Amino acid sequence: MGDHDLIVLVTALVSALGLKEVWSIIKKKMDLDGKKAELKSERKVTYEATKDQITAQVIEELKNKIGELESKIDSLIAENIQLREKLARMEERILVNAKNKVGRRKKSTETKEK
Repeated sequence: MGDHDLIVLVTALVSALGLKEVWSIIKKKMDLDGKKAELKSERKVTYEATKDQITAQVIEELKNKIGELESKIDSLIAENIQLREKLARMEERILVNAKNKVGRRKKSTETKEK
């Protein structure tokens, strides 16, 4: 549309409906646009708040899991130490038994030779 056509259209609307009616239509349109923009910004704020809450919740859950894993690691380290001690005692017993067995064999072979 050219500028001339637009001026003719606006003039025809004003003359047909009156200036007050045209202004009220324009004002309603602006109010609707304002409400839409306000609702959109409210939704955005709500979305951001929800997103922040979810992020905080996930962070809290991860902190809890990390704490649980740390305690599990500590218990496993303690268990590992206990098992190493048991293993060392078992190895010591095996060595003592083997020395005693070798000593007995030597004595038995010496007595047989004499």
